[in-house]
Amino acid sequence: MNVSHHRRTRRPAAFLAAGALGVSAFTGAGIAVTAVPAFAEAPAADAQAARFEEDFLKDMIDHHAMAVMMAEMCVDKAVHPELVSTCESIIASQSAQIEQMQGWLQDWYGATHEPDMTGMQSMHRLMELDGAEFEIAFMRSMIRHHWGAIREAETCLHNAEHPELLGLCEDIYAAQLGEIEQMQTWLAQWYDVRGGRPVETA
Repeated sequence: MNVSHHRRTRRPAAFLAAGALGVSAFTGAGIAVTAVPAFAEAPAADAQAARFEEDFLKDMIDHHAMAVMMAEMCVDKAVHPELVSTCESIIASQSAQIEQMQGWLQDWYGATHEPDMTGMQSMHRLMELDGAEFEIAFMRSMIRHHWGAIREAETCLHNAEHPELLGLCEDIYAAQLGEIEQMQTWLAQWYDVRGGRPVETA
């Protein structure tokens, strides 16, 4: 997957969709996206798209919140400053995206959602680790977590309607794919271990 090509080809179409008078379809890096007009402070015009968007936003808020909690632990426990910096970036970017998605839920669907953290059992093992053991376990866990977000972002690009949300899903896809590649590189360089499947399979 060429991330720069993915971002360059999809973003203009996503934002042009806002001004379209009918359905517009486009394809970037093998992903077809269909969009109809959607306006700020209004739900998606298509009922199926509206249901998808509301569910997606709630699920991605939960997913991001888990990543933020994992990254906060990383800032405290990681040894390599490069990894600490990446974790700080995850905290900043995904916290901002959580706030943005909560705003869209309220504006478009009159809904509120606080993160559901019932799936945090995987954090317990990380809490017991330190040093190299922590870094290896953390990066492998975050890589798996990122792959889940990438799959959800792909689904969003097929089903969402609001151009703002399409743009966010495009950003999630590209940013988290890049972070996966970086963490895989560090796992190989620092510890001579693998971390998940290659990004080329995305």
